[in-house]
Parts: sequence; C-alpha cells; structure tokens
Amino acid sequence: MTKRFLQTIKDPQRLSLLVAVLFFVGILFSFYFLFTLPHDLVFKGGMTTSGLATAVYTKLFIVVGITFLLGVAAINFSNKVKKEIIVFKEKVSDLGVEQATKDEQIFTIDLQTFKNSINNEKGSKALHLGLNSICKLLQAGQGAFYIIQNSGGKKVAELKSSFALQLGENGSLQFELGEGLVGQVAASGKSVYLDELPEGYTNFITSGLGMAAPKFLYIAAIKKDNEVKAVLEVATFTHLNEAARKQSEELATLLLEKNLMN
Repeated sequence: MTKRFLQTIKDPQRLSLLVAVLFFVGILFSFYFLFTLPHDLVFKGGMTTSGLATAVYTKLFIVVGITFLLGVAAINFSNKVKKEIIVFKEKVSDLGVEQATKDEQIFTIDLQTFKNSINNEKGSKALHLGLNSICKLLQAGQGAFYIIQNSGGKKVAELKSSFALQLGENGSLQFELGEGLVGQVAASGKSVYLDELPEGYTNFITSGLGMAAPKFLYIAAIKKDNEVKAVLEVATFTHLNEAARKQSEELATLLLEKNLMN
C-alpha cells in the first residue's frame, strides 16, 4: 500500500487525479458542515454566548480552507500535466517532421541535372549512366532497366541495362508479358512494391565486406502515351517511401524518352 502511494506521488498525472478527488471530497464535507451548522449551533454549541460558537465556526473554516487549497493545488497540477503532455507531443511531432524531412532530402535529385547528364551520352552508355544514377539515388543494391519490344511475334521486356546484377553466360534477360513479376508489371501497367522478397528472387550482393541479400523490391511500369514502354526494377536494403518511388519513375521516364530518341 505504501509503495503504491509513493508511486502515485511521483507520477504527476496520478497525483493530479488524487488531488482532484480530494478536492471533490472536500466540497462534499463543506456542504455537509454548512448544512448541519444550524443544528450544531443550537443543539451542540448551546449558543448562549459567541465564545461557545468559536469551536463550531473553527471546524467549518478549517474544512472550507483545506477544500480551497486542494482546489488550487488540483488546478495547478492539472495545468502542469497538460503542459508536459503538450511539450511531449510537440517534441514527438518535431522528431517526426525532422525524420520525414531527412527522408525527403535523401531521395532528391534535380530532374534537369539528370536529363542533362544522360543527354551527353548515347545508346547503352546513356542507359547505363541513368540507371546508375537512379540506383545511387535510391541506395539500391541491384537494378535493371527493361525495354518493351517485339521478339518472335511476341512483346517482351528485354533487359537493356543493369546495376550490380549477376547475369548468366549469355548476359541477356527477357520476360514475356505476364511472365514473372517484371512481365506482370509490363502487362498490367501497375507498379509493384514488395517489403518481403520471394526466396531466391535476387542474387546475393557481394562486396569486400561480404554478401547480403536486398530486402525491398520496387518494379515500376514506365509509360509513354499511357502505354507501358519500359520497366524499372530496383532491389534495396532500405524502405523506399512514396516520394522516392515517384521520383524514380520520373527519372526512368526521362531515361525512356532518351532511349526513344536514339
């Protein structure tokens, strides 16, 4: 019991509630003593002289005074707790805004700067430079850029440029529309973002520090005149927010337009 009481005193919210309850109890006692005052004066006090009424009045004034002090304390504690909660919420809000700002700053690149950089190159070099810039922007471990074209009377998404992607001996890769995730995105025109990759979907990324597998996958349908003309595929170790995914599509669209011009 003593331990709970000490915990209540240390907790501003609990202490504020306790003082408010005591304040309410004090009000009830005050009403009771005021209601019984005439009875006490006549039948208990004997009120033949003013001195006999002193004890009765003193009791009443003590109760009313304590009630008043409890009321003031309850108001002060309530205001203090409210301020602490507001300050805490403001700090949490500031941290959230700060983190969101950082996220936006991480995934930011000037579209005109990107466009100028790829315009200085031609063909596969432009695609390679553009894809590398997108992957570095998204902090991607692997990336691929596919162009939709006809092959043997069928439309396929053919790999035209890759980033840190381990290919087979022939070095080529293509998907028929509807085949695999890349083919599904090319066929439906709807981008896909996965925060849990299918087992074995990507190869391990090897560096001087060891090997690791990406955790997030983003496959974007890149359109021209409302028709899917290319597919961007990136695998990352960190979550990509909506702003990052949207900007990567904008950059990939510029890359597609550059390829169509060649």
